[in-house]
Amino acid sequence: MNTFRARIRPRSAARTPWLADTLFGQLCWQVRYDQGEAGLAELLAHYRAGAPPLLFSDGFPVGWLPGPIGFGAPSLVREAAFEALRRGERVAAFEKPAFAQGRVVLKGSASRLNGAWPGDAPASQGYRVEELALAEPQLDGRQGLDICLYVRAADSAWATRARGWLEQLALGGYGAGKSAGYGQFELIDWEAWPGFDEAPPRANSFISLSNWVPARHDPTDGSYATLVKYGRLGEELAASANPFKLPLLMLAAGSYFRATPARPWYGRLVEQIAELRDLPIVQYGYAFAVAAALPIPGT
Repeated sequence: MNTFRARIRPRSAARTPWLADTLFGQLCWQVRYDQGEAGLAELLAHYRAGAPPLLFSDGFPVGWLPGPIGFGAPSLVREAAFEALRRGERVAAFEKPAFAQGRVVLKGSASRLNGAWPGDAPASQGYRVEELALAEPQLDGRQGLDICLYVRAADSAWATRARGWLEQLALGGYGAGKSAGYGQFELIDWEAWPGFDEAPPRANSFISLSNWVPARHDPTDGSYATLVKYGRLGEELAASANPFKLPLLMLAAGSYFRATPARPWYGRLVEQIAELRDLPIVQYGYAFAVAAALPIPGT
């Protein structure tokens, strides 16, 4: 498999973080609309068979990647520090991200003409919404940092398909609130990124660039953090009687495990994740694995 880096420029604040499983879900809806149920079933069949033709990382601020868990690094480290760590080199100090990652804004029924609230209603009667917008002080007024996500493709045809899907997704927006203008973006660059396909000398492990769910026979010797995913159904299913997926325990991006040699991916597609069992509702749980030479705790 070959890796590509997609560079995304936000055109608005977002309501949903750029996560591999959320992105995969939205792309599945695109396939469903364009190719029907048969096209979606054909795509998911690859993943159900344990042969994913496309792998997606989470999205990271340009120039940053997840710090391997257990090395005293912040959740995000500079690309140079990430590369040094995965080659087995010691990093004396980590630069801490200086950008703000979000803000809370007040929403309500204020007038669109003058911003006034009706009658004597105080602004405190509105509701608060968390907006995600990466901004760095030295950007001199730019709207925010670009986001990079990595795509690993089985061949050039699948790579072309993934790029086209991202361009199509940009027409409508990403994540929650896109109908209200959130999650607007532009795909400004797509380039080959072969470094992630090359194992460093003495490689003995892999780092995941996405949250993931281990399969039964995946490695267990490593260092990791967990999170609970509370997923929701998308598009027209968001209006169903129960739009919530079942809670799912996942391993966080930055988790690493011993594996020699490391494969391009680990993890699995999670089935039966919602009450609507008659529909092909799944959760993407694949690790975007990058080979590394890391000391494993206890060795």
